[in-house]
Amino acid sequence: MTAGREKHLLSPLIDLVFKALFAREEPRSRIILIDFLNSLLGLHKDNKITAITHLNPFSYKEFRGDKGSILDIKVMTQTGERINIEVQVNDVDNFRKRSLYYWAKMYSETIAESETYATLKKSIVINILDFDIIHETDRYHTQYSILEKDDGFLLVEDLEIHYFELKKFTAQSRLGGMESVEKWLTFMKEAGKPGSEELLKELASQKEELAMAMEILGEISADEKLRQEAYAREKARLDAVSRIKYAELKGMEKGIKEGIEKGMEKGKVEGKAELLIKMVSRRFGSLPEELQVLMKRADDKVLDLIGEKIFDLQAPDDILKYLKKELGN
Repeated sequence: MTAGREKHLLSPLIDLVFKALFAREEPRSRIILIDFLNSLLGLHKDNKITAITHLNPFSYKEFRGDKGSILDIKVMTQTGERINIEVQVNDVDNFRKRSLYYWAKMYSETIAESETYATLKKSIVINILDFDIIHETDRYHTQYSILEKDDGFLLVEDLEIHYFELKKFTAQSRLGGMESVEKWLTFMKEAGKPGSEELLKELASQKEELAMAMEILGEISADEKLRQEAYAREKARLDAVSRIKYAELKGMEKGIKEGIEKGMEKGKVEGKAELLIKMVSRRFGSLPEELQVLMKRADDKVLDLIGEKIFDLQAPDDILKYLKKELGN
């Protein structure tokens, strides 16, 4: 692979690129997907996946121009288990329930009308996410199944849902000591980023399947038609995110304005300060205690100015500096 190509690698977190990388009907793509799945699922020796059948293989023509299509990967293993793998960079559509729905739909597809329930096959959903969704733990990998409430034993092993949250992921060892799953997640997280070339070279030198993945990713990135389609899909995604954020911002702006007006109608600076603290917290999260104290000390004029400038401020520290200046602290 040339150095020039490395500098322009597409990110495997772009759904089109992800599917073009792992879901092609060719030996290299099957090899890296099998190793990727064994690594993510922690399968070893007799439990390892050794063969897969693509249930929705990559077809560039199928998705050309369709910016809304879902580019997940579905495979059947040598034992008949179904696996659905999806990469997502935005938290949309109540993702926890969406994952369960994907599992239920795939599970129901493993039985034909003439067969018994005993023929239902284990179904696994793997979500690779570039955002946080499981706030109950700091672990980057969480796994779910059906357990008895008190004793914790499995009802059946047929349900398995995994979340891999890349924002939480940091390899615990240097490259040479990384587990296979850490190497794959490092590749997923870093490929396509400026300055990652040396890291990716080192990863490729340590694992044959990652070297193969780098080779395929380089070919995908050099395909101008696919590259432009990936850019178009990414633009459509960012435009959708921008529209959502704009709507949220306008809604927040309206709420702040109405809240301040209510405070003015009551003629209570204290009430206005409390409303403003609540609205600022909705934008930035929890606020430092010092900032809340100063906002409560501020007069009507200063609070009005904060309300007007809130959407130009980038962080709570900007408000704190402004208040200290106005209050002479």
